Parts: sequence; C-alpha cells; structure tokens
Amino acid sequence: MNDQLGVGHPARPAAAAALLTSAAGAAAFTLFAYLTTQVHAVRAGSPWQDDPYDAVVTFTMFFVPLLGTLGGARALLCRRDRPLPRYRIEQVLRAALVCTLLVAATLATDWAAVAARADRASWDGGTPWLIASLLPLTGVTALSLLLHRRAIRRLSEPVRGTEDAGGDWLDDLAPLANLLAGPRSRAGCALAALIGSGGVLGFVRRHFAPLAAAAALAAGLLVAMGLALGEGWPGVLLFAVESAVFAGGTFAFVMICNSVLRFAAPPPASRTRRAARIATTAGALALPVSLALRDTVWQLLGLGDQVDSIGRWAAVTFACALLAGALTFGVAATGIRE
Repeated sequence: MNDQLGVGHPARPAAAAALLTSAAGAAAFTLFAYLTTQVHAVRAGSPWQDDPYDAVVTFTMFFVPLLGTLGGARALLCRRDRPLPRYRIEQVLRAALVCTLLVAATLATDWAAVAARADRASWDGGTPWLIASLLPLTGVTALSLLLHRRAIRRLSEPVRGTEDAGGDWLDDLAPLANLLAGPRSRAGCALAALIGSGGVLGFVRRHFAPLAAAAALAAGLLVAMGLALGEGWPGVLLFAVESAVFAGGTFAFVMICNSVLRFAAPPPASRTRRAARIATTAGALALPVSLALRDTVWQLLGLGDQVDSIGRWAAVTFACALLAGALTFGVAATGIRE
C-alpha cells in the first residue's frame, strides 16, 4: 500500500513553491559562483578568493547544479493532474533542501570572509559590488528555507502501515525514461525495460559505493586536468593531490546524499562492512577539509605559520584523512548493532 497525495492536497502548492524558489536560487548561485571564481577580473577583488573560503565554493559550484539537475529531472514525474506518491515528493524536496543548504553554507562562508576582511590588500573598486551581490542571494536562500519549512509542515503524517512504503531514486529511472522518450518511442521503451529489469538496478544497489568511488575518481581527474590546462601543469605530486582531494570530496558528498536522499537503497550489510563504509566516507570528507585548513593544522602542530612545500601539503592532507577514517571506523564498529 502506497501513501499518495491527491490532486487537491494542500501540501502540493507549498511543495511546488519551495521547489521553484530553490531552483531559482540554485541557478543564480551557480552563475554567481562561476563569475566570482572563473573570471579573473572579478575574482581578483574577491574577499573569498583563497582557502579556506575558496575550498567551499570549489565544491558547491559543482554539486549544487548537479543535484539541482537530478532533482529537476525527477520532479518531471510529479504531474499536477495525477496522484503523487509521498516518497517521491519527500525525496525531491529533500534534494532541493540540500541544494539550498549548500548555497546557504557557501554564502555564510563568503560573509565570514567579508567580516574577517580576508585578502584586504587585493580589494578593488569591484569588491563592494561583489559584497552587495550577496544580499539578493541571501534573501532568496532565506525565502527558500522558509518555503521548505512550510511545505514540510503541510505534509501530513503518513497513513499507518505506509511509513516505509515507497522506493528510491533508481525506481523512478524507468518511468522517467518513458516520459522523456515518449510512449511511441521504441528506443525509449527498450531503455525503460532495461532499466526496470531487476538485475540492473539490483547491481547498482549492491555496488553503489564502488560505483560512486569510480565516478568520483573520474571527476577528480577531470577537474585536475581542467586546472592543469587552464593554469599550467602543476607537477605530478600536486596533480595527484588535487585529483585525490576533489575525488574524496565528491565521494563523500555522494555517500552522504545517498543516506539522506536515498538514491539507491543499500541491501543489508554486516557491522564491519557498514563501519568500513562510514569510515571511508569520513576519510574522504577529511581530504578537502584538511586541505582547506592545512595552515591551521600546521600551526597547531607547532611546525610554523604555514605549509611551505607541496610535499608537506600532501602529508598534512592525507595524514588527517587517514586519522579521521581510522577514528571513525573504531567508533562505528563499536557503536553499530547487527
């Protein structure tokens, strides 16, 4: 038995308003992030052009449009004139909320850079305009959070016995392929049939973590290659560090999002495997965090004011990641019940 929202359910207009506002905010943020990080004339006077502030937008400028695109595609299945499965609208709303929270986190980081007067010597005539541009983005983000709160409140309690009913994002791939290709498309029907087969989706669910790791590694290599083409070859060690850091951040983002958004519902796993998965995610997440805070870590260790070589930079980054992973595994292995 599936819990569904009828055509006239009061939560549906509230959810639509939240989704549209979140999409508008994500689009505006993506444009803002691109201009302030990739256009040199604009970036030159930015208070948030260096780490740790820049490390935040480096990731969110990729993740926000990616997650927004995935959520927007799935939202196409939310037809205005048809009953709407509760699990689908809840998961789409969660994806939009995550997008909005990523934008909010980046804006908070940018405001912190302004408050700290970071890179004050490089501020120029365009800096006040950059700071002023944060205001409308902040307003749209705050409005989006309020609309999400209203939508969540209007979603009534699920019908008894349907709390665990529903599926994951993979369950919607086949109907989405049918919708995009059209009912008369043979290729679309064949693709939907292939996707809908239990073997394909079951394989993805069973091997979601290694598939996410492979995709993250590919993304890390592509980003590092893009940086090398745009800024010149950085050397083997720096290229490896940049690839690993972006790959680690991407893998951690995908795994955390899967836990929150239910991209692919994982099959039951042993305590050791679950602890290893959590520890790997924590270690991967520690890569970009330790990179952004490398100078702070270096100072806490009493080794000077800042990391002054690529070798030490790599050592601090990977050592912090290994330590985070090891500590997390120990805590998870003892805290998870079979």
